Amino acid sequence: MLRYVLRRLLLMVPTLLLITAVVFAVVKLAPGSPFSAAQSSGEAAVKQMNPQDYQALLTRYGLDKPWYIQFGRWLGNLATGSLGDSFSERRPVGEVFFSTPLSTFSKTGSVGAALNQFLSSKFGATLFLNLLSLAIMCAVAIPIGFRAAARRGGWFDKISGVLLYALYSLPNFWVAVLLIMLVGVKLQWLPFIGMHSDGFESFSAAGKAWDLLKHAILPALCLSYGGLAFLSRFARGALLDVLGQDYIRTARAKGLGEGAVLRRHALRNALIPLLTLAGILLPALISGSVIIEQIFSWPGLGQMYVKAIYTRDYPLIMAESLLGAVAVLISNLLTDVAYTVADPRMRLE
Repeated sequence: MLRYVLRRLLLMVPTLLLITAVVFAVVKLAPGSPFSAAQSSGEAAVKQMNPQDYQALLTRYGLDKPWYIQFGRWLGNLATGSLGDSFSERRPVGEVFFSTPLSTFSKTGSVGAALNQFLSSKFGATLFLNLLSLAIMCAVAIPIGFRAAARRGGWFDKISGVLLYALYSLPNFWVAVLLIMLVGVKLQWLPFIGMHSDGFESFSAAGKAWDLLKHAILPALCLSYGGLAFLSRFARGALLDVLGQDYIRTARAKGLGEGAVLRRHALRNALIPLLTLAGILLPALISGSVIIEQIFSWPGLGQMYVKAIYTRDYPLIMAESLLGAVAVLISNLLTDVAYTVADPRMRLE
């Protein structure tokens, strides 16, 4: 097992190099530069520059070199543990992600204060939103899929299938606007802008947690509902496949009731194929949160990624692309390991 994990980790290095090289080349193919974007946005200091000063600015940051030379410099900085400095934020990319250097989290004085500071960062905000979406998706979709399989062809199976596929066909940005107008504006049940209410710092610990959850419900629902149909039908198919196995027929032949067969033999084995999806659900949610964070003004990495593309902020774009690639590769590795632990019949060479 250890040798397999080490081999997979080593294979991640060339994979990450290829992914980041492709992303960097595509980004550099886009016309313009961070400073031409600043000119178009009306920043006075850049807009008033003469061509010589503008060229000197490109030379200072190495943006006048071919893309592969710039990529080599970025890799050199990455090897030293630096993601570079953001052009638009004018500070290190790590501080942009976490709002403060990571070393300060151990100096906050309490676990609650450190957690609050982490959730207030862009990385923490996106991670919290996506973990909540994943929890909602699994908590709703898996029971629905298993119940539909246990009563195959019944009214619950048919109605749930139609409703979930109807949800799957609705674009999440349209549903987001609909929820804002209905739940947020007309009924005023939940907030729909930002991550905190005014006066958040004066709330108690329970009040802060409740306020954060209220702001996250609508964007989390918009992120999770699309995967409900896919995950529930996958769970249904997995359970139906297990129910057709010989050991299930043997258990029934021994006189076990249907409920006991499901609880003792079927459900656990049906969960094993669902581990395959665990490796792609969270990275897929993170990529989908780019649009949702924009709509709900959620201060996370998705909103920052859109801004970085508009401003040609190459260090930020590369850092977020690297983060997404690492998340996908690590989640796939953990899925393979979890699959082996859950199913002793499988052995990793």
